[in-house]
Amino acid sequence: MLDQVVAGAPKTVIVCNLPPTVAYVSDSEAIRAAMIARDHGADIIYSSGNSLRRFEAMAEVGINFGGHVGLVPIRSSRDGGLGARGKTLDGALRVYEETLAYQKAGAVMVEMECVAAEIAAEITRRVDMLVISLGSGNGCDGQFLYSVDLLGFLEPRFPGLGKPYEGPLPRHARRYANLFEETKRGFAAFRADVERGDFPAPAEMIKADPNVVAAFRSRVGEAAPS
Repeated sequence: MLDQVVAGAPKTVIVCNLPPTVAYVSDSEAIRAAMIARDHGADIIYSSGNSLRRFEAMAEVGINFGGHVGLVPIRSSRDGGLGARGKTLDGALRVYEETLAYQKAGAVMVEMECVAAEIAAEITRRVDMLVISLGSGNGCDGQFLYSVDLLGFLEPRFPGLGKPYEGPLPRHARRYANLFEETKRGFAAFRADVERGDFPAPAEMIKADPNVVAAFRSRVGEAAPS
C-alpha cells in the first residue's frame, strides 16, 4: 500500500504512521519498522503518544520522525479526556514544553491537535520544525484533516481511492454514485482553501482568552522575527 501511495503522489512528502503494536514494543522494533517504511518511500515516520526515548533512538540512526502534541486521543483518558488544549496558561505552557521536548529529541515535525489557535501560532513561531495543525487554527505550517471528515464518508474505513471500477457490475449490484471524482474535487477544494488562507476560518478555530495569550508571551519570551 505504501508503494502505491508513493507512486500516486511522487512529489508529495509521505508521512507513515507506525501502529502502536510496533512502535511501543521496543526501540529495535520501532527502528526496524521505520526503516522498512523508509525503504518503501516514506519521508517521515509518525507515531502518536510514544515515549521521547523511542524517538531519540530513531533520531540516532537518522530517521526523520514526527510526534503528536495537544489533544492526543490515544492517551486522552490519562490527560483528562477529550477536549481542547491550550486555553489556560498552564495548558498552553504544557503544549509548548512538549513541543520543545520533541524538537530536542530530534523531531522534524509534530501534529498539533485541537490547541487554541493563538497559542498554536505562538508555539509555531518559536520552534524550528514543522507544526501541522489538526483543529489548531491557521497559524501553523500546514493543515491536516482526516479524509473521512473532509469528504463526509459515513464509514470510517473507505475501501480505497484507486482507479474506479469500470467493468460490468455483478447482477446483484447497483451503482448509485461514483465517489472517485468527488473525492478528488474535495481534496482539491481543501488544498485551494488552505493556499488562499480561507481554511480554517475564525469560526473553525479554538480561541484563547487574550489574557492567557499575553501571559504566555510574557512567560516564554518574544518569538524571533519570521
